[in-house]
Amino acid sequence: MLTSEQEAQARFAYRVYSTGNTYGAPAAAVRAANDLIDKVVEACGQIRRIDARLFSSVATDILKK
Repeated sequence: MLTSEQEAQARFAYRVYSTGNTYGAPAAAVRAANDLIDKVVEACGQIRRIDARLFSSVATDILKK
């Protein structure tokens, strides 16, 4: 079970991944999102397109660890 902060982190990371826009977020939040994005992309391997459901599922697994 993720905390609400972790859920928000996963949603923000997907938003950054899908749009490239950080919406004026603090630098620490952007760095954390980019780190999570890197881990999700690495975990997904050769998948060409990571949709919201897949991103959320993989990010949740990563954040649980």
